Amino acid sequence: MKVDHHQQQQEEEEEEKMIIEETTLEENKDICQTLMERYNKSSASQHIHLCASAAAMKTILQEEKLPFTPLSYFAATISSINDAIIDYSSSTCQTLPGFDSVSPLASFLSILLPLIPKEALPMNKAANAVDVLVLLMKKQDGNNATLIRSVIKCLGSLVLFCDLKDWSRIKVPFDIILRFSIDKRPKVRKCAQVCIEMVFKAFPGSVVKEASKLFLSLFKSYMPRLIELNVKRSIDDEMLSEPEHLEVFHMLNSVKLIAPYLSKKTSQIILSDLYKLLTCQFSPVTRHIFNILEVFFESSKVEVIVPDADKIIVSLASYVSSGQKNPMDSVMFASRLLKVVMSKLHGREPSVCIRNLPLVFVSIAGLLSFDSVASQAASILKEMVNKHMDGSTLSSEHQEHDEEFMTTEESLAIKSTCAVFEKHLCTLNGVPNEHMLAVISLLFLKLGEHSCIYMNGILLKLAGLMMLAKRDVMETKHLEECIGSAVVTIGPEKTLILIPVSLDLERLTCSNIWFVPILKKYVAGASLEYFLDNIVPLVQSLQQAHRKVKKSSLRKDLQACIGSLWDLLPAFCRYPTDTHQCMLVLLNIFGKGSRVLIYSSDSELVNQNTSILTSTENVSGCIKTSVTFTEEDHNGEFRTVPSHYSKEIATRNIQALASCSVDLLQALTDVFFNSPPKNRKYLKEAIGCLASITESSKVKNLFILSLQKFRVIDIESESEKVEGDGCTLVDKDLGGNAEKEEQEGKRLMIMEFAHSLIAGAKEDLIDTIFNFIKPTLQATTGVGQSEAFLILSRIFEEHEWFYSSRFDEMMDLLHGVKSPVDIMTLRCQFSCFHNLLVYMLKSDLEDRTANAFLILNEIILALKDCNEEPRKAAYDVLLNISDSLHALSSTISGSPHQELFNMILGYLSEAPPPIKSAAIAALSLLIYKNSSFCFLVPELVPSVLILLQSKAKEVIKAVLGFVKVLVSCVQRSDLQNLLPEIVNGILPWSSVSRNHFRLKVTTIFEIIIRKCGYASVGLLVPDRYKGFMKTVKEQRHSKMNSKETETSDTTPKLAVSFEEREKKRRHEIANQGKGTNSPATNTTRTERISKKRKFNKRTADEPNKSTTIAKGRQFVRKANIPHLGTPEGWRTGGSRKPLNRKDCKRGPSTGRKDTFKSKFHIPRKGG
Repeated sequence: MKVDHHQQQQEEEEEEKMIIEETTLEENKDICQTLMERYNKSSASQHIHLCASAAAMKTILQEEKLPFTPLSYFAATISSINDAIIDYSSSTCQTLPGFDSVSPLASFLSILLPLIPKEALPMNKAANAVDVLVLLMKKQDGNNATLIRSVIKCLGSLVLFCDLKDWSRIKVPFDIILRFSIDKRPKVRKCAQVCIEMVFKAFPGSVVKEASKLFLSLFKSYMPRLIELNVKRSIDDEMLSEPEHLEVFHMLNSVKLIAPYLSKKTSQIILSDLYKLLTCQFSPVTRHIFNILEVFFESSKVEVIVPDADKIIVSLASYVSSGQKNPMDSVMFASRLLKVVMSKLHGREPSVCIRNLPLVFVSIAGLLSFDSVASQAASILKEMVNKHMDGSTLSSEHQEHDEEFMTTEESLAIKSTCAVFEKHLCTLNGVPNEHMLAVISLLFLKLGEHSCIYMNGILLKLAGLMMLAKRDVMETKHLEECIGSAVVTIGPEKTLILIPVSLDLERLTCSNIWFVPILKKYVAGASLEYFLDNIVPLVQSLQQAHRKVKKSSLRKDLQACIGSLWDLLPAFCRYPTDTHQCMLVLLNIFGKGSRVLIYSSDSELVNQNTSILTSTENVSGCIKTSVTFTEEDHNGEFRTVPSHYSKEIATRNIQALASCSVDLLQALTDVFFNSPPKNRKYLKEAIGCLASITESSKVKNLFILSLQKFRVIDIESESEKVEGDGCTLVDKDLGGNAEKEEQEGKRLMIMEFAHSLIAGAKEDLIDTIFNFIKPTLQATTGVGQSEAFLILSRIFEEHEWFYSSRFDEMMDLLHGVKSPVDIMTLRCQFSCFHNLLVYMLKSDLEDRTANAFLILNEIILALKDCNEEPRKAAYDVLLNISDSLHALSSTISGSPHQELFNMILGYLSEAPPPIKSAAIAALSLLIYKNSSFCFLVPELVPSVLILLQSKAKEVIKAVLGFVKVLVSCVQRSDLQNLLPEIVNGILPWSSVSRNHFRLKVTTIFEIIIRKCGYASVGLLVPDRYKGFMKTVKEQRHSKMNSKETETSDTTPKLAVSFEEREKKRRHEIANQGKGTNSPATNTTRTERISKKRKFNKRTADEPNKSTTIAKGRQFVRKANIPHLGTPEGWRTGGSRKPLNRKDCKRGPSTGRKDTFKSKFHIPRKGG
C-alpha cells in the first residue's frame, strides 16, 4: 500500500477551505453593507448570490421599517427560507432539486448567527428556527454541499440557543449533525464534526447520556465493517477508497473527537469493543484505534479504564513485543500508550499497575536492541522507572531480607522487572548499547539501597561483560558508568563483596583490578573505617608479595595494583561519615602515602566538609542532591553529596581534622620542602586547606620556623658582605654565585609556601608574609619579584582590610617599584592596581584623585608598549576595573564607573600625542565592552572627535579607531543622534590617503550606511564630498554582491584573539623562568616603548636623546597636571582646561613625520 488511509485523510482535511470569510464582521454594523464592501469586486458566483440574498433581506427590513441588526436579518432570513420550503412543497412540478435559491440564504444565516447574543434570541424562537432547518434538510436531496454545510453550521449554533435540558427538542438536529459527521464530503464532514464537538461540550449531564446512546448506536452500526477491515492484513488503496470503508474511518475520527465528552458507560463499551480489535499484527485501522485509546487514556477518568485495564495492557504489550513485524512507528505509538495507561493507573489503582509492571517492561525493553528506536524506547523506560520504581516507596518498615516483604506483590513485581534486564544482558553478544545501560543505571539509582536485593545478578553480569570487553575507552565508557551507578547506590562495601578485589597468592596477581578506577570515580559517603580495615591490609599483602617477586613484569604489575589501591583513599575521603573516629589511623596513612595521595585526601576532607558548613541550604537536616550524576570536576570524578550527610556530621569531621591539623600541616610542609618544583604545586592546595582550619598563630609559628630553618636572609646584603672579604674576584664569583643561587632557591620555595597560606590567614600571619616579601618587591633585581607580586595580589584578593588599612604604604610601594620586566609580574602588579583603584573610587579618601591617576598612568603607559603582552595585560585590567565599577554602581551612591571615564578623558587635553592615543585606545576598548557609557558621559564623544583637528597622526589614527568602534557598537537610533558630529569630523580625512586615513574613513561610512541608510548620511554630507560618498556607495554595493562580505554585519570580534595566544603566552613565561631575566626580556617596558624601527635606530653616540614616549612617561609619572590633579579638575573629568579649536591645528595636515606609531588597533565591527 503506497499511501495509507491515514495520510489520505490528513491531506483531505488540510485542503478544506472556507468559501465565505466571516472574520472582522461587527455586530453593530449593517451586515449587508459590510458584505457588499467586501465582495463587490468579486466575480465568484457564491459571493454574488450571497450579496444578492443579503440585499433582498435588507429590502424586506426597509419595507417593514425594521433596524438593520443581526437579529432582524435573522428573522427575515429564516422566514424567507420557510417560505421557500412551503413554495417548494406546494409546487406541482417541483423542479428545484437542489434548493439553489435557498443556499445563499443559508450561507447568510450561518454568518448572522455568531453575531447574535444568546440572550437576544428566545428559546422558543430558536426552536422554531431549528424546525425550519430540519424540514429543509429533509426536503433537499443531499447533492448541494454548500447548502448542507451552511445548514449544519446553523443547526449547531441554534441548538445552543435552545433548552439544552429538553432532549426531545434537540435530538433531531443533533442526530442530523451526527450523521453528517461521517459524510464523504470533507467540508461537510469537517463542519459537522466541529458542531458535534461544540454541542457535546455544552450538554448537561442528563443529556450527555442520551446523546452518548445515540452516538453509540451509530458506532455499533459500523462495527461489522470495522471488524471486516481489521481482519484484512493487506489492503490496497483502491479498496480503502471505497465509500463503505471510508465511512468507517470517518466514524473512527468522530469517536476520537468526542471521546472526552461521552458518558462513562458509553466510553467503557466503545473502549471494550476497540481493544478487542487489537492483535499482534498491524491492520488498516490499528493507527485509528491507537489514536482513540490515547484520547481515552488522557481524558477519561480512571474508572473508565480499570474494568478492562489488564486486557488493554496485554493487547498493547503483545503488539509491542512483535517488534519489526509491524511498522516501527506504530510499535512506538503502542509503547507510549503503555506508558500513559500505566501512569493513569499508578495513583488510583496501584495494584493493577504493579501487577502489569513486568509485562510492560519486558515488551518495551525488547525494543532496546533495535538501533532505529532504541533511543525512544530508552526514554519511555526511563520515564516509567522514575514513575513506578522509586525506592522510597518501598516499605521502610521491612528489612531488606524480610521474607514477608520479599513475598509482597510490590517486591515480586520489582524483582520480575529487574529479571527482565538481567535476561536481556544474558542473551546479548558483547557489550549492550548505551541506551540499555542508561536504563539500568537509572534503575540502580531509583531503587537506591534496595538495589542489592534485586539487582545483584545484573551487577555480576555487568562485571562479566567488563572483563570480557576490549579495553577500548569508548566501548566501555557507558558500561563503567552503569557499574558506577551501582557503586553510588549500593556502596563500595557491598559491591566489593560481589566483585572482590583480592590477591591470588599462587599467580601473584590482583583480581578485578579493573574495578578500582570505577570505585575511585564514584565512591562517596563511604566509611573510612572500611578502607582502613579492608583496603589497607590488601595493600600490605601486595607490598609483601612485591618484595618477594623477582620477575620484573610481575613486580611492575603488583606495583601498579598497589598504586591503584592507594588512590582509593581520596575517594573514601569524599564525604565520609566517620572521619572523627579514624583520624589517628589516618595520620599514619598520610605519613606513608604519596604526595598526590596526601594532596587529594586532605583536600577532599577539608573542602567538602567546609562547603557543607558554609552552605545556606538545609541548615538542619540532610544535604541532598540529584541522583543523576552530570557534573564532573577537573579530574573526571563525579561530585555528589550523599543524602545522609548532614551539617552535624560535617561539624564533627572538621573538629577532628582541626584537632590534628598542626601535625598534618607540619607533615605536609616537610614533604613540600623536600619535593621538586613540579610536585609542589599538588601540595599547595592541601596546605592551604589545612591552614584554613588551623589556628592562625600556629600557622604563623610554622611559617617563621620555616624561615629560620632555611636561614632566608637578604641576598643583596649578603652579596655586599662577600665583596668585602679578601677573596679574589674569581673566588667571589664562584663561591658567591653558588651560595646566592642556593639562597635564591630557598627564598622562592618559601614564597610558594607563603602563597598557599594566604586564603585562611589572620592579620598577624598576613603581616608576617608581607614583611617577608617586601624587600623583594623593593629590590632592584628581578629575582623572586614575580612570586612576590603574586603573593601580594593574592593578599589583595583575599583580604581587603590589608590594603585599606595600609593604603598609603601600598601606593608608595607599588608606585616606587621598578617596572616589571616579565608579563606574569606585570599582571600581578596590575591586579593589585585593580583592587586599589576600585577601592579608591568607591571610598572618600584624601588625595584619591592624585593616587588614582598614579595607577591609571601605569595602565595607560602600558597601552603604548611595543610588545603585545603588556598591551594585552593593560587591556585586561581596564576591562576588569570597568566590570568591577559597573557592578558597584548599582550598590553605592554616585557613579564610580563614570568617574573612570572622566579620568581617562583628562588625558586628552595637554598630554603628549602618544599618551593621548593610548587614552583614546582605552576609551575605545571600554566603549566596545559597553557602548551605553558614551551617552552616560555626555562630553565623551565630543572630547574625542575634536581631536580630529590635531596634527599628530597617531592621535588621528586612534580617533578614527574610536569612531569605528563607536559606530559599530551603538544602536541605530543612538547613532542617528551622533551622525552630524561624526560626519563633520571624519569627512576632511577622506581626502588624505597617507597612513590609510581614507580607507579608515571609507570603512566607517560603510558601517554607518548599513545601519542608518544612505539617505540619512547623504543629507549631512557637503557638496564637495559627494563624489567620495558616491564611491563609498559603489564599493559597498560591490561588496554586498561578494560572498566574502556576506557576514560582515555580524557582531564584531577583537582582531587580537587573546584566547588563541594563551598557550603561547604561557610557554614564553615558562621559558623566562621564575624570578629571572631572560635575554629576550632583559629590558624595561619604558626602554621597549622607546625603541624605534630598525631603519631608524638610535646611534651609539646618542644615548641620552629623549623621545616623545619618554617625555610622555615623565608626563604621566608626575601626575601633577593642574587640570588632572585638582579637585575641580576631578569633578569636571579633567576638563577644567577644555580643549578648544584654536588649540589644535586646523585641517587634516599630516605635519612633521611622527617618531612613533600607535600600537593600538581596534578591529572592525560589522565593517
